[in-house]
Amino acid sequence: MTTCKPFTLLLLVMIFLGGCSTPHRTSNIPSIHNLPPGEKTPEESYWWYCRFKNVWPEDTYPDLVIDLLLAHGVVRPVLVNHQDEIEYWRFHRRAARDSAGHQFSLLVYTRPEVAAQIFAEIHQNELLNNAIAANLVERVKTDNPQNPKNPDIEATSDPNWSVNLQKNWPAFIMGVSSFWLGLIDDSLEVVPKDINDPLVLLEEYRKADAKIAEIWRQEGQHALLHHLNAIFGYKPMTIRKNLTF
Repeated sequence: MTTCKPFTLLLLVMIFLGGCSTPHRTSNIPSIHNLPPGEKTPEESYWWYCRFKNVWPEDTYPDLVIDLLLAHGVVRPVLVNHQDEIEYWRFHRRAARDSAGHQFSLLVYTRPEVAAQIFAEIHQNELLNNAIAANLVERVKTDNPQNPKNPDIEATSDPNWSVNLQKNWPAFIMGVSSFWLGLIDDSLEVVPKDINDPLVLLEEYRKADAKIAEIWRQEGQHALLHHLNAIFGYKPMTIRKNLTF
């Protein structure tokens, strides 16, 4: 039986897995700001969090489709309204049996007064309030715009990463977030504003999620992972631990 050296195996794995994504753009999806990656904006800009804690009953799997409803039906309108005032933005999704639970988050890098407007619009969103009443979302927590804390572009990146990676990662993950939001928009079969019931609307987002999952399964290797590897020159990558992708 022929064996492969570790480097050869790693290279083969990276050729199989490698990839990069051009952020998805449609006319009604907020675009990437033209700020050069890693460049610091004026001192009055800070990172701000908006955290949605979703309902997750015991002995069930988290319904991650709620994230799509929040991203597209609640967050997207404010991103469109304020896209010229936001330097960076991104989504974060997680679900674990701890104090945070099933949480969907929006992070924006902007001025305090813009953050205040964004948070006010989110709290006033009719779909969000209907989702809370329908027991889909437990609560929403937003940072206090009068108490800014994170002025550095790298402030919300993983502190274990190298400084150069921390500074430039926000541009990458903003593109990924925009790409995912565009897929949601293109995968919906209905116009969400025509539906008032969040439980009915959730099923429409469930159909969209299934389409996006199939795109990821069938096309993600080449369209995303392969092209990311190409951007970095097909260099080998150290895989330190098993990850769930």
